[in-house]
Amino acid sequence: MSYDIKLEGIITNGKHGVYESEKLEQQLFLIDLVITLANETVKDDSIESTIDYEQYVEKVEYIVSSSTFDLIETLAKYLYENLISPKMEKLTVTVHKPNTSLNKKTKDISVTYSG
Repeated sequence: MSYDIKLEGIITNGKHGVYESEKLEQQLFLIDLVITLANETVKDDSIESTIDYEQYVEKVEYIVSSSTFDLIETLAKYLYENLISPKMEKLTVTVHKPNTSLNKKTKDISVTYSG
């Protein structure tokens, strides 16, 4: 038994991409987190026995806005490495970059990293 916590579509902005123009102006990124906690982790009805959703949203916003990567693959892995916690059995991070040069041909571009 486990708990799956989903934080979907965290709205944030950053400067990530292989083209120089992508590093000059903020772009929209949407981040999804799926956090799996073991049943034994949540021992009682207190925030201390789980994760604080607000803190994770704020961490995502900070990481995306304060770092710069060429690849969203690298951004996804960096988010994972900075968000994983001993309370988690599994963490899945998806980085969506909806406004790319391909947005007239695609609905979404995303990369998922998990472990």
